[in-house]
Amino acid sequence: MLIGSAAAPAAAAAAPVPGEHILVSDVLNQLRVEAPSPATFDRTLFREERDLDGDGCITTQEVLVEESDVPPTMVDGCAVASGQWQSYYDNIVHIDPAAVELNHLVALKEAWLSGAWSWTAAQREAFANDVGDPRTLTMLTVATSAAKADKDPAAWLPPSPFPSARCTYVSEWVAVKWRWNLAVDHAEKAAIQKVLAGCVQETLVAPPLPADRPGIPPADTRYYIAKYDGTIWAVTATSVRALTFAQWQAAGAPKPLPAPTEYVKYAWSPTISAVTMFGTDKSRWVWKHVSAAEWKRAGNPTPRTAGWIEGSTYYQWAESRQIFVQDVGGKKHALTAAEWAASGYQPFEKRPNQTFVKLSWHPSIAFLVDYTSGIGSPIDGARWTAEGNPTPVVRTRLPNDVVWQNYGSGTIYYSGPTVTKALTPAEWRAMGSPRPEVWGAP
Repeated sequence: MLIGSAAAPAAAAAAPVPGEHILVSDVLNQLRVEAPSPATFDRTLFREERDLDGDGCITTQEVLVEESDVPPTMVDGCAVASGQWQSYYDNIVHIDPAAVELNHLVALKEAWLSGAWSWTAAQREAFANDVGDPRTLTMLTVATSAAKADKDPAAWLPPSPFPSARCTYVSEWVAVKWRWNLAVDHAEKAAIQKVLAGCVQETLVAPPLPADRPGIPPADTRYYIAKYDGTIWAVTATSVRALTFAQWQAAGAPKPLPAPTEYVKYAWSPTISAVTMFGTDKSRWVWKHVSAAEWKRAGNPTPRTAGWIEGSTYYQWAESRQIFVQDVGGKKHALTAAEWAASGYQPFEKRPNQTFVKLSWHPSIAFLVDYTSGIGSPIDGARWTAEGNPTPVVRTRLPNDVVWQNYGSGTIYYSGPTVTKALTPAEWRAMGSPRPEVWGAP
């Protein structure tokens, strides 16, 4: 059962050419947008501090030399004794190499979650020791490096007092992710876009591509189990599928994670719905009206009050200003202005020829299935309450009703969709003292 799938992407702009000056926003839009992989991170798989060019110096030593603003003092060949390093991250200058440490702009764990989980050992090693583009690795104040850790721009940005520092930071972040064909997640992309909105046409120089640039990773499938009914879901970046037991076994019977499910209800209804959200896009949300047994199986979770629940029907009766909602359990309710706003102003169906009516001179209420023709029947209090206590349209007369009396009788009767009865003088006068039809005249 396919619950959600990604729409076919629009025609993408041409990929940046290495060395080309291009808007950061354009390069950002070239990156895949994917949820972080759940694959377990192992730092040792990246094999840091290598000597990939065979000159005898390991990566940290090479970056110390490359980034020193003055000729560094060297001892024992590759060891750096002094120099000058300034990081735009925190705008601090150091002359002691012990005060700085090698920092991956895109941390190894962030790279792993963004696609490196599928790379070869050689590709991970090349990324961890990438001196082919100066944006990938930098020397950073030890404390600032610890604060940055493995966070992406949604969780951390440079503390520099200069606004341009953040513009540069996200520019370099995007460049590194594009160079290594890494994805961004929704929050990360939004955070970068927010920074760029305060920059002046931020551009970058498209980086050279590594010799063995990783391709797009295979579909990363995650498995989840719904606690309320035991359904196992296979979730990728493009689809959400409920699996049969045989399909789950064929996949190797992977241990499923608890499904990210919330339980919700309207304040005015006992109906509880489960919503499992596999992302922020509503097309990837799975809704289920849970039974009492399913709710108990889930552990009797306390539901939160929601303004809108999937499967609700919104509607309005003829000649009424009230908007009603019927939830998935069949409960009906007349919305207040605040409740309609909380629903997100859901569109509603207008039922132009059906409504509830009441005579101004009698308490009975009827539901008209054909308001124009006056076709309908009386309802009792239980039915009116079940309909959400709709305010009826009040009329002195209704279409095609009849006021009549038998020939030779002084009693006047009324027949309409709400009631058939002998009229009291007061009721007849309240109707405007209409002249009755005479029935049974010779």
